Amino acid sequence: MPTELKKAIQKEALKPAYPYMPKEEWSARIAKARELMSASGLDALMILNNQDRLYFFGASKTYRNVYADIGIVPLKGPTTAVLESGDALIVETEGYAEWCLGYRGDTQAPTATAPDPVALLVEVMHELDLAGKTIGMEFGEFMWWDGLTMNEWERFKAAMPGTRFVDATALIWEMRMIKSEWEQGVMRYLHHLTAKGYAKMVHDAGPGVNEKKLFYEALKLWIDEGIVDSANYTLSCLNAIQPFRDRVLKDGDWIMLDGGPSYKGYCSDMQRFIRIGDPGPAGMRASALASESMMAVEEILKPGITAGQIWEVAYAKMAEREPEIWRKARSRRMVGWVGHGEGLNIHEPPYFVEGSTAKIRAGMVVAVEVPSYHDGTFANMPEDTYIITATGYEKLSADLGPTDTSVRTQKPARM
Repeated sequence: MPTELKKAIQKEALKPAYPYMPKEEWSARIAKARELMSASGLDALMILNNQDRLYFFGASKTYRNVYADIGIVPLKGPTTAVLESGDALIVETEGYAEWCLGYRGDTQAPTATAPDPVALLVEVMHELDLAGKTIGMEFGEFMWWDGLTMNEWERFKAAMPGTRFVDATALIWEMRMIKSEWEQGVMRYLHHLTAKGYAKMVHDAGPGVNEKKLFYEALKLWIDEGIVDSANYTLSCLNAIQPFRDRVLKDGDWIMLDGGPSYKGYCSDMQRFIRIGDPGPAGMRASALASESMMAVEEILKPGITAGQIWEVAYAKMAEREPEIWRKARSRRMVGWVGHGEGLNIHEPPYFVEGSTAKIRAGMVVAVEVPSYHDGTFANMPEDTYIITATGYEKLSADLGPTDTSVRTQKPARM
């Protein structure tokens, strides 16, 4: 009777026709992972998270059916992907794996010739000499699994007695938080075009304008520029508090532009408020507080400062005119952070929260967003995104323009 390995399709996948990233980028990531694994006493990383699979193998799970998709980065031995056959083909076409194993993944209609993916994974682990070794796992924050079901995970562990599975979340974030030159280029292009689409919406908004039409026109711009990865569009792009509506804007309405499209899996995140009609002097003063706090953060934003210092500076600036902000900033009802990291997830470590000792480092991409409040709700919460450089920052969202709430009191002439 054939083993599960003999039932699988096995290939080397190192020459993609349409590479997700340059091979040099992939090789550098694997080399860095092995350097960190060696220092941490790990014999391999096991990748079950879709974002990490994209990061380490250049391809992600193509659809949400439940079947096993596993990546293995051993300290010694070939980088290995055990995937449903369709996803194995994507790795061959776009990604990299020195040993790529494909199996028929229709779990609802198994056949006698199709390998059991869990048993296949066990055989692969033995073939890689990883049985009884220490395996780094994605057990921590933002490490959502979509590579194994819990039942499959329990079966797999039971079949690997003596093997230690330990948390490698910190190692993975150590890599993902610091963006390579290639990643910075991807995010620079993405944010430039995100800002272009949002700036168009800011310009075209006004009383008598359909809100949904604003979004469609920005979405068309993004699709034409090639930065929307999928029609399955789930990122926040227009009015994050409530979805965009098929409505004609009128005096008193407001729009919150937030998030943005994605490109090569990387997320854009910038934010502006649009107010239809005059919010009055008090509303504009509250809006300006957020802008002043953003500028205060920019004055200190460079390697070496802590995330907690950013939080402190942002609210200290606002407190010069509104001392009550300290209570609001610590309330569970209000936004408690003033920013976060950015990458394959729209919110990543580090988080700019009170007391955080996380250091800002060159190569990070971070978003700064400082909220101000008026009449019990947001007055403004601008958000800009930055690459941290050796001496300061490069502002990725500069094309979006001023951070004050944009007030639109009349319909643009061309609309």
